[in-house]
Amino acid sequence: MPNHNRASQANTLAPGTVLMNRYELVRVAGRGGMSTVYVARDTHFRQVERLCAVKAMISHAPDEASRTLQRNAFEREAAMLATLRHPGIPQVFDFFTLDDISYLVLEFIEGEDLERLIGRSTAPIQEATLIDWALQILDVLAYLHSHEPEPIVFRDLKPSNVMLRPNGSICLIDFGIARVFQPLQRGTMIGTEGYAPPEQYRGIAEPRGDLYALGATLYHLATRLDPRLEPPFSLAERPPRTVNPSLSEGFEQIILRALAYNPSDRFSSATAMAEALRSLREPSSTQHKQQERLASPIVHAGTKTNLVADPVDTREQPRTATISATEIVWAARTGDEVRGTATIAGEVVYVGSYDGFLYALELDNGRLVWRFPTGRGVVTRPAVADGLVIFGSEDGAVYAVDQKTSSLRWRYLTALPVRSSPAVAGTLVVIGSDDGFCYTLDRESGQLAWRRHTRAPIRSSPLVVANRILVGSDDGSVYCWTVTDGHACWRRGLGGPVLSSPALLDAGIAIGCLDGRLYRLALDSGEIQWSVATAGPVVATPLVAGGLVLIGSADGTLYAIDQERGTVIWSQRLGAQITGSATVWKSLGFVGTVDGRLVAFTLDGDIRWSITVGAPIVATPAVAGGWLVVGALDGRIYALRVEA
Repeated sequence: MPNHNRASQANTLAPGTVLMNRYELVRVAGRGGMSTVYVARDTHFRQVERLCAVKAMISHAPDEASRTLQRNAFEREAAMLATLRHPGIPQVFDFFTLDDISYLVLEFIEGEDLERLIGRSTAPIQEATLIDWALQILDVLAYLHSHEPEPIVFRDLKPSNVMLRPNGSICLIDFGIARVFQPLQRGTMIGTEGYAPPEQYRGIAEPRGDLYALGATLYHLATRLDPRLEPPFSLAERPPRTVNPSLSEGFEQIILRALAYNPSDRFSSATAMAEALRSLREPSSTQHKQQERLASPIVHAGTKTNLVADPVDTREQPRTATISATEIVWAARTGDEVRGTATIAGEVVYVGSYDGFLYALELDNGRLVWRFPTGRGVVTRPAVADGLVIFGSEDGAVYAVDQKTSSLRWRYLTALPVRSSPAVAGTLVVIGSDDGFCYTLDRESGQLAWRRHTRAPIRSSPLVVANRILVGSDDGSVYCWTVTDGHACWRRGLGGPVLSSPALLDAGIAIGCLDGRLYRLALDSGEIQWSVATAGPVVATPLVAGGLVLIGSADGTLYAIDQERGTVIWSQRLGAQITGSATVWKSLGFVGTVDGRLVAFTLDGDIRWSITVGAPIVATPAVAGGWLVVGALDGRIYALRVEA
């Protein structure tokens, strides 16, 4: 492979070039007037292909003193960007300067920018979709504008700098001109004609300028009229509804206010503009509710799912039920499969979807409280602790969001998807990743306390017992470390990959394995005390109740095993595979099956009732206060009232 050398002979580096003995350039992703963006492979991760984006900026300063000033300014800017943590902002991994070329290494964002999307699509983008995108953008802007010690002004918001990920979430790209804003600081106007606000032409950048640019962006998307081709600052003279009559008057007024010539006439903040947009999604009449419920946005080519504008207003009755006393009270629709287990905390349900969002729903009616976007599917079970909701995403990050407002508190990026669920251990959070590491993070800040590596992905969820962490790995082993410092206590190899999570017994743990067996291991040594064979792989996590260990198997059978002797007390064939875990409330247990059945059983093995939802259930039912909540692969979250 060629190594990097002076690039004065050409502005573009060849594929295969290696920077800093780490980043191997794969292809050119885009070019601008001052920079080139490459897709690169991070060679530090040899067992997987981890892609990143490398932005190369060439200095054209005539003398060394000027180049030094540029380099210092770049390093300050890059260091500031590296501190940002938001799912709508690419993570900065590294930055460096080689031979007068400054490089910024960022998270690679899959998807399509909005300019390309509207350029190739013929159908108009529906208002509900535009509102959803705008709210996501405003969440990013609110985060940037509240940055300490000074706000960050993006300064070049336009459709080509807004990426739409395959799951429908938004990400702002190209922070090359973003800078720490110093009030009334005059300087060179940077931005794009048609989107940049009037004051930016005078060299003044402030947060309300980003709102103007968002207004121009929404105008472009809603009308398909390119602001760059219109006379400067003239968009308000041609209101959006004169071009697209399907827009609501309220949405038009929000766009026009954002486009006000004077900053003082615009919204006071990104939060204020978001509140105005949200008011459009709170119908004041039954007719408005029905219209909003039926709205569905455009999703670009290659997208797996269709996001629904109001994902929780559609309620459906169960297709079949074996008894009339138990019925589905509400069903909330998401944009893709619901594989993860819900968490019920107070009067709110928190659950992830493969559409990339974490949802907070009202427990008694399923209405949306908030939803938080990530880069890919969310399959982990959220942990709720001291006002935080902590969860992982297949975008590789661990998130902590405010329980009430969904504002991002911190994000920690791992190398590969996070399918393990977090465990809270005092002031720490423990979670595994497909990169093979078990991470222990500070609960309040997300800073890494320590991490320990296994030989394969960790999809098992950690169990914390006193000062010990126990977790399985796809390498076929169960690991035990101390919570405080990650000291290795023991490791026990089993007969296959361990996706199951450990459950606590008296002086031991129970855990399943893809070799089809359930194991009991000694807590202090990891010694195998007994194992029981099933007729299929065991993915589910054991449930310990009434002296029994209850476990489902891919053979479609639910087993009840004496936790001390390891003998099968009873087994009940339920049909198709059981990959989710059972749960218990009072005298009843509940479990889902891959053939779409939700089954209630007694601890004696009798089937009390079953309900068919019509789609596979791979999650564990969550039960609290007489409510049972479970997701299915039809993208819905079902809620039932249950009685023991």
